[in-house]
Amino acid sequence: MVITTIKAAMFAAIPSGKTKFSRNGYSIVFTNTVCGRHDLSERHEDFALAQAREAGLDLDAVTPEQVAAYLAWHDRMYRARQIDQARIRVTRIYAAEHGHELVPVNRVDLLDGWGNTVAWQTVNAEEYYDRETINRIGGKGAFCHRPDAAGIGRVIAWLRERHPEFSGARVQDNNPSVGDEQQT
Repeated sequence: MVITTIKAAMFAAIPSGKTKFSRNGYSIVFTNTVCGRHDLSERHEDFALAQAREAGLDLDAVTPEQVAAYLAWHDRMYRARQIDQARIRVTRIYAAEHGHELVPVNRVDLLDGWGNTVAWQTVNAEEYYDRETINRIGGKGAFCHRPDAAGIGRVIAWLRERHPEFSGARVQDNNPSVGDEQQT
């Protein structure tokens, strides 16, 4: 509750110039360095109180209306970032344990704008033999794996259908470009 009161005071102090919105607009920071920081220490109430005092914020003057205004702004901002900056991340191929064996897979994660995992699913990588690829002992010919593009596409469509609020999430594919497939 103390941190919320301080944040409400910081929100109310924006017109005075003591505080301002952060560059990304998702938090409120001190305009000048306070106790060595521009942001509010949320882990230590005593330090946060010292910051508020040094910045000249009067916490006793914070009204319930100011707290409500701050909370309303925070809820709108939190939800906007959660949706607007969501992404679907496709990992590089890695070995996942399926039963008692390791299987090369890609993981497809739906992450909200705060980086929290909303849902995920793995897609088995496609295996193929390439006669021209140099294998691990220096000879030609190796079994390789590449992402199953169709399977990944189906998972992306499923995530968007299952979570329509994130249907506009951009896709972040962390796989190497075509031709850089991984061999096993």
